[in-house]
Amino acid sequence: MNGSGILEKELAGFALALVLISLGGFIARFLRFPFLLGYLFVGLLAQPLLRPFPSLILLSSVGVILLLFFLGMEFDWRRLLTAPQRLLITVVDFGFNFLLPFLVLLLFGLPLPVSFIIAMAIYPTSSAITISALLQLKRLANPETETIVWILVGEDLAIIALLAIASGLTGSEFNLTNMATAFAFVALMLVASVLLTRPLEFLFERIPAELDNIVTMSVIVLISAVAHFLHLSEALGAFLAGLLFSGTRDREELEQRLHILRELGTAAFFFTFGLQSPLKISFASAIYSLLVLAFASLTKTVTAWFAAIIDNLRRRSKIRLLLSLWVRGEFSIIAIFMGKNVLPPFWQEVVSWFVIGSIVLGLIAISLAGKIAERT
Repeated sequence: MNGSGILEKELAGFALALVLISLGGFIARFLRFPFLLGYLFVGLLAQPLLRPFPSLILLSSVGVILLLFFLGMEFDWRRLLTAPQRLLITVVDFGFNFLLPFLVLLLFGLPLPVSFIIAMAIYPTSSAITISALLQLKRLANPETETIVWILVGEDLAIIALLAIASGLTGSEFNLTNMATAFAFVALMLVASVLLTRPLEFLFERIPAELDNIVTMSVIVLISAVAHFLHLSEALGAFLAGLLFSGTRDREELEQRLHILRELGTAAFFFTFGLQSPLKISFASAIYSLLVLAFASLTKTVTAWFAAIIDNLRRRSKIRLLLSLWVRGEFSIIAIFMGKNVLPPFWQEVVSWFVIGSIVLGLIAISLAGKIAERT
């Protein structure tokens, strides 16, 4: 096929993808669900019409890079380390939702890389979907929402290390040297996020305003590329790039300038995940997916119960919190994509449908949490 034919095919596929993504957003808005859920399900339903193609995958990659960049930019790891009470919640969350599933999977005889990737997919609550749902339900001012946000912040801190380890475990040349390099890179970026705040502000004060977006994207992509070169995930590189900008005065302005590109890329990310998720599922995979979903929902509920006690929440706030941490999302999907080389097809089915099931069940739980709390 000549260059013109390839371009026509890419443009046609890209146009169809954008139309379907828009349709998914309209349906989600009509049903009062988060937009990301609409993008995911329209991607699932579009599989007979469309397959992932290079430009869509590239946009999806840009989306996840910007999504992780903004998460990093809004994350101040120093605040967590100065709050022992919040740090205890993070330790409890990590123990119940990563270490426990990881050990259980190892006991069932799964290889270490497979167990690690599955546990990594189980661990983090989706920040994007959960906060979006709380915003739509007008629960941001509730007492338990602060606890939820701190749990998500703690998971962001832990996921830095998990992404570094997963990058090594899923690489073709994993060894202790690569692992040491990964943690050295993470430590260097954490130090840089403290020391380079003023130099970054100095730089942006002296370059033309028209170049701000280009320079910012250059920094994000460069650090992501360096991370990939070091056998790390580019998502980890983007998150660490966000930390560089977390202390700058122009953070909010920067977020507004890149908002459109981030929204488009994030939509493509969830849509592409829907396109790549298996529509068919075997009976055994379905049973395992339900078991993982039940186990993961239980461990998150236990985590929420401990967090409610630590934060001394009242009964209704505690009940709402117990039902607000079940949704998995962007980090779980990243774990699946990272683990494609190590996860057997059976477990790819199980984990993919676990993520989809957790989104549906989690959103139902969040939407009913207020009514259940009022009746008890």
